[in-house]
Amino acid sequence: MGHHMGGNPGRACLGHHRHLRAVAPAIGRCLRSGRGQTRHQHQQREQNAQHGLQGYRKAPPPRPAFLAPYCPKLHSAAKTCVMTEQTAPSSAPSRLLLLDALRGLAAVAVMFHHEPILYGSAGYFPRAYLAVDFFFMLSGYVLTFAFEGKMQQGLRADLFLVQRLARLWPVLAVGILIGALGRWWVGVTGHLWFLTLASLALLPVLRGRGGIYQLDGPQWSVTFEILANYVHALLLWRLSNRRLLAFVLACGALLAWQTLHWGAVTMGDITRNWWGGFARVGFSYGLGIWMARQAQAGRGRLNQGIAWAGALLVPIALCTAPLWPLGVVAGDMLAVFVLLPPALWCAAQVRLSGVSARSASVLGKLSYPLYAVHGPVLIFGALLVRYHGASPDVVRPLAILATFALGLALAYSPLARGFPLRLKPKRG
Repeated sequence: MGHHMGGNPGRACLGHHRHLRAVAPAIGRCLRSGRGQTRHQHQQREQNAQHGLQGYRKAPPPRPAFLAPYCPKLHSAAKTCVMTEQTAPSSAPSRLLLLDALRGLAAVAVMFHHEPILYGSAGYFPRAYLAVDFFFMLSGYVLTFAFEGKMQQGLRADLFLVQRLARLWPVLAVGILIGALGRWWVGVTGHLWFLTLASLALLPVLRGRGGIYQLDGPQWSVTFEILANYVHALLLWRLSNRRLLAFVLACGALLAWQTLHWGAVTMGDITRNWWGGFARVGFSYGLGIWMARQAQAGRGRLNQGIAWAGALLVPIALCTAPLWPLGVVAGDMLAVFVLLPPALWCAAQVRLSGVSARSASVLGKLSYPLYAVHGPVLIFGALLVRYHGASPDVVRPLAILATFALGLALAYSPLARGFPLRLKPKRG
């Protein structure tokens, strides 16, 4: 400061002028780089807000601190811009709440579809097995938003598989162990160790005429979904939209033929048609990927009224299908090919807030634990009735309450978050 005040003002000004000319190219590069990255991040945030998901955010550009001695206002503006990029929260919700709610309601419908069958009746929702196709479609849709960008950055398929296993296996293992404990408790111990170890290893038993997973029947769809996740990371993310759509249509044609052959779309869970699960998951999961890409591109936006109306097609398909003036084959294909895809598309665009958002979040958290454990818990109750003479009027409501209680406990336990893994894409 003494030099500036007591020295030659003209010489000092000339010295700063020469220094500014020397660093001018660096200043220009910094400003152009910061402006380009900021525009890219702004476009990314707009796209995320448009589709209701928080996407991958790149690191903000470095603060150009060397501007401070030459232009305090420019430095202050640049600093403010960088801090805004670092701290401004995204206005987009991180979850698709109505899809969470529908997933939870679908899991409840599946439970009430299975429970009466254990006691010889048709059940309240005899076509709720269509929820599995909705689950597959929803998985492809959500995981495309969450992970396809990371796959493009180099996330390996085997690491993605490990991540999905770490996320889904712990809760599923609880259901398997309950199924094993129930059999042991009532004395049905034939091949119990083999069945338990095979189920924990996700290995199906393809002999006999029963389910391919005898301790936790719904496990079959979880295994097929994990397989679809692996194929997604290995191959499907590489396909163009046109080739992906061709894959989906091929799987759909095979699924339609299988439905005509077996008399219903419910395939993949038992030994006689377990191979039908490949076309079933291939069509729905692949279609979920394709629809997510269309949503990312900003196509087909709907107002909230239309979105709500379309979302109602999910409960309509799951709960009222037996009332349609159609046979099982035609009704199943109508639901899977015509009703569920637009229902998912519409539900993904509905926005919830307040009490409805909190309720949807609870249903979303409950959905997977309830789906994973309801079979073993309900079967345990049926075994008590069959082998120990327990009253079904007492056991059935108690088993349903126990299923909900266990599902909620697991939903808010560390097991619901899976094993903590941090997998990073490889750097090029």
